[in-house]
Amino acid sequence: MSLRDKLIIDTSDLPNYVVLPVGTENFTIEFDYRERYDNFYFNLYDADDNPLITGEKLVYGVPLWNINDANLPSVTIIPLDETGVENTVSIDNFQVSVFLYFEDLDPGIEDPDSDDIDENDTDNSDLLDDDNGSSLIEDEPSDDDNEYALPSDWGDDA
Repeated sequence: MSLRDKLIIDTSDLPNYVVLPVGTENFTIEFDYRERYDNFYFNLYDADDNPLITGEKLVYGVPLWNINDANLPSVTIIPLDETGVENTVSIDNFQVSVFLYFEDLDPGIEDPDSDDIDENDTDNSDLLDDDNGSSLIEDEPSDDDNEYALPSDWGDDA
């Protein structure tokens, strides 16, 4: 399971078009492959099929568009291999281990493979820092070393 959402491309029949809905507008991304250089390229079109970007090469780790332009989609899409094995985009790995990921990962979410393991969440299988895996709530206040946190018996009638 990947940490980010990804854009799936059918590489068996290129050139291939993908509709990218962003907000209330649809963009079209056309993907093509050039065998001579083993590179993928894309064109980006607005809802009226006007070209916004043409002939741009897919580069590993680089956003498809990194321009501040109101005409471009507000989402960031990056070719990546979340396992960290690959470092290029090629016909052998694109849509196998290298995918186009939306940069929608919350920076506060832990990477389950990191060495920083929560002692209260021993299996570290979820991406959230909660003990029971059922909500987005951080660890209980009794587990925190916050001197300003409410005591665990707060609200109990004495």
